[in-house]
Amino acid sequence: MIDPAERLRALGAAPTGEVRRTPSSLLRDGERDGIPVVLKVALVEEERRGNRLLAWWSGHGGLPVPAAEGDAVLMLRATGPRDLRAMSAAGRDDEADDVLVVAAAALHRMPAPPAELGLVPLRRWFRELVDRRQEDPLLDRAASLARDLLAEPGPEVALHGDVHHGNVLDLGDRWAAIDPKGLVGDPAFDVANVFCNPTAATAAARAEARVERIAAATALPPEVLAAWVVAWCGLSLAWSAGDAGWHARAAREAAVRLLPRLR
Repeated sequence: MIDPAERLRALGAAPTGEVRRTPSSLLRDGERDGIPVVLKVALVEEERRGNRLLAWWSGHGGLPVPAAEGDAVLMLRATGPRDLRAMSAAGRDDEADDVLVVAAAALHRMPAPPAELGLVPLRRWFRELVDRRQEDPLLDRAASLARDLLAEPGPEVALHGDVHHGNVLDLGDRWAAIDPKGLVGDPAFDVANVFCNPTAATAAARAEARVERIAAATALPPEVLAAWVVAWCGLSLAWSAGDAGWHARAAREAAVRLLPRLR
């Protein structure tokens, strides 16, 4: 049985707070040399891969990871007062989007990680969408767009894979990304999930405006960005398998709003 308190002590930190469990990780706060930290112990391979990438990025300007061992990383705990979800709720969506785009771009500028990190190519990440017959017309169109995008030669960088308002946190003096999926592929993919967040209502209302602003910020043609967003939305819906939760609604709404740009 995994004992997060014991793992914290082994990494030189004193445990504080209670254990928090997600479907894929165990988390527990602590302190190391008077600095607030959080231990993340991965329970599945996807999180182990993300931990390895997070530790690699730490050495090149990412979220500080004071220690890493096996399936665990000890991360600096974000204690800054700013929150991107609250920013969006206060009507500052553009400002929140800008933070997300800048955070993703900073990760993409880092050196290429070594092969032993085991990053997953986007083509494999999209299998649930592109390798199956899709009865839903929206998913069928998204799958077609994804196949075309994935077949295009282009830049390849280490990707976070899950950039959204809850995964870019305030360290006090700067923003930093947590919980990467550990992918590799076209950097345009890393801003697609922004369009499905932070709520279904925001995803629907801001889809078109976001294309123009984020395309300009990333120097992407708006139609290319829109295609990546629809492809990502289709993948999210394929994974959700009929789930009626808010994120599935957000993905469908964003895709429906952007598809007319691609006809």
